Amino acid sequence: MQNHRRDESPERHFRSDRVVMARGRWYVVTRECIDVGPYTTKEAAESVAEQLGQALDGIDDPAIALARIGDVRRRNAATDTAASG
Repeated sequence: MQNHRRDESPERHFRSDRVVMARGRWYVVTRECIDVGPYTTKEAAESVAEQLGQALDGIDDPAIALARIGDVRRRNAATDTAASG
């Protein structure tokens, strides 16, 4: 299994490094400079970061990457709505 995109170095990149807090909420910042969130807990954002990492593993085409990010965002929005309702 590939752990990085083709144009990234093979060094280990931790997806959790992309989890940041802004205005009291947690976000995941993608390599495509898209903020995914907000989430109320760091753990929730880290879970999404892991999902994004899996969804984007080996993807080099920006259009496909954006589509996959959108899929993860929609899936998590649906999960958040179901959990709160």
